[in-house]
Amino acid sequence: MKGVTQNFGICLYGGKQKNFRNKFDSYIIPTQYFLYLLTKSTIEMSNKTSPYIGYVIGTTRRLILKVLGAEFIKHQIPITIEQYIFLHTLRSMEGDVTQQDMANHTCKDKSAVLRTIDILEKQDLVKRSQVAGDRRKNTISPTEKCNQLFNEIFELEEKIFSGLTQGISNEDYDTAIKVLRQIQQNANTLPSGK
Repeated sequence: MKGVTQNFGICLYGGKQKNFRNKFDSYIIPTQYFLYLLTKSTIEMSNKTSPYIGYVIGTTRRLILKVLGAEFIKHQIPITIEQYIFLHTLRSMEGDVTQQDMANHTCKDKSAVLRTIDILEKQDLVKRSQVAGDRRKNTISPTEKCNQLFNEIFELEEKIFSGLTQGISNEDYDTAIKVLRQIQQNANTLPSGK
């Protein structure tokens, strides 16, 4: 069950979310806009899909993050949910990861990513390394302290997701994940998702 939460963040707009900054929180913008479009478009679809799938996905995501946030506070995990999502994304990426890579994967602008990196670097959870030959470019990597923190977080996640998935068969769970991934894949192939 490790890393299940990555299935609930849907990124469509890369750096384009700044157009909506006054309406929504910068992390949630792409997900909320995607869910709005998904709900709007499914109303006209056949009975194959409920017109409220976007609402259900968004509500589920918010509830999961709310439960995780409460557990972080209860167990004195020293990061916010937003920082957790950032670090989770960073840890799942392979190779050299730049600030721009993180902006693309988290659907935030580069300045928001830079602020997050600054905070996490002060907590010794990420390390910046300058790219040889380009002083303007840095790669970001998780530190050993970050990896130790995630071992603790994964234990919490397993307990939380065990409770959240109670009464759901493995087959139904796998089907739900498969459907969500297909929706993500479809969204990313649409002209507005690139």
